[in-house]
Amino acid sequence: MHSKLSLNTFTNPKMTLQHARADKELAAHYMIQRIPIVRDNWNIAQIHQYLHDNKQFESTNYVYVLDGHEKLVGVVSLHEIFEHRDTSIRKLMHREIIAVTPDTHIERVAKLALEHNLRAIPVVKRGTLAGVIETQKILSILNRALREHVMSFGGVHKGHLDYDDIMKMPLFTSITHRLPWLLIGLLGVIVAAAAIDRFAAVLNAHIILAFFIPAIVYMSGALGAQNQTLFVRDLALMGSELKIPQYFFRTTAISFSMSLVIGALVFALTTLIWHNTRVALVIAIAMFATLMVSCFTSLLTTLLFKYLKQDPALGSGPFGTIVSDLSSIIIYFVIVSLLL
Repeated sequence: MHSKLSLNTFTNPKMTLQHARADKELAAHYMIQRIPIVRDNWNIAQIHQYLHDNKQFESTNYVYVLDGHEKLVGVVSLHEIFEHRDTSIRKLMHREIIAVTPDTHIERVAKLALEHNLRAIPVVKRGTLAGVIETQKILSILNRALREHVMSFGGVHKGHLDYDDIMKMPLFTSITHRLPWLLIGLLGVIVAAAAIDRFAAVLNAHIILAFFIPAIVYMSGALGAQNQTLFVRDLALMGSELKIPQYFFRTTAISFSMSLVIGALVFALTTLIWHNTRVALVIAIAMFATLMVSCFTSLLTTLLFKYLKQDPALGSGPFGTIVSDLSSIIIYFVIVSLLL
């Protein structure tokens, strides 16, 4: 009736060994290989017989169609196959295939699955089907990535994720995981206090400047946190496909526009409330400058962690906050000292 395809046709020992050694961050580590694979010249009746003869598949979400050169040329769901008995697979299969390569980052795989509402994604190497990543694995990927990023925002990186239950975690271990970032934060507070003390004369002459210190710190921190969160997400999901120079230009343009709007509002509201146009203008300029510097430091801090092969999400946690707060306070007082 047709040339029978063995379940082991596409799972040779070399491929299996490569699969076992695959990086846990890459698609190859999560793919399965015992999947329904048919020829593009089969009809639906032949496929029914093939599925009946082989019942040890690891995934039956889709049937994958190969041509005579062993290249993946189409995908069709089981539901579609059982609905159409009197046709060929060529007429039924979907030729626009959403696929990944073995070295695609796992979070990129999850993003594609969500965007295209797929229950499984084929892994293709130079057009040849290497395996499939199914829904259960995709959900596991998303769950793990979410935990890693949320923990990293609090200064607890990947190496600490084995300790999930704080009630079972050794006291000393818990302290060593969390205290270092707090100590670095304390050092940052001391440096910030010293910086403010150096500008005491300016504060005494214009007490209104003190009122805006929390606003400057908060606004620059908020913008930096926005940029870092989005950058970490895009790095994780897009990986090497993310074009860093274009991304930086786009983010800078957005931050520049928002900083102009915020600076203008600060000038208008400060003038309206305190009736001092000169001071209002200086504060507005300082606000604009600190926001722009926060934009650059947030992106560069995250990028630095990436190039150091550390979790980029760490740049969005306590370390990024310290850098943002210190730089905004120093820049604020330098500008007001020069202009007042």
